[in-house]
Amino acid sequence: MGTIAVISLFFLIFFKFTGLRLLLGIIFIFILPVYLILDYLKFSSLERIIYSFFLGMGIIPTLVYYMGLVISFRLSIIIALIILFGTWFFIKRRSKVRVSDEQNK
Repeated sequence: MGTIAVISLFFLIFFKFTGLRLLLGIIFIFILPVYLILDYLKFSSLERIIYSFFLGMGIIPTLVYYMGLVISFRLSIIIALIILFGTWFFIKRRSKVRVSDEQNK
């Protein structure tokens, strides 16, 4: 929690309110959907954050770009996030036991 506060303070001091909005956008658009999907694998919290950042930087722009060829760009962003959160919800519903819990048995 303290790390998030320090990073947020850094963005607020150097980039003002726009930088803080940028940080929140990066977290909610790129990191959070993939982080929630990776929650069901046996990774530490730091590994999930790093993997979700880089996977999010690849998956989300690809989805948005290819949907943006057919529909509007803003609508494709919303649909891409709905797809990723839907995937997380589907995985959450389908898997009652996490991967790490299966290995402990």
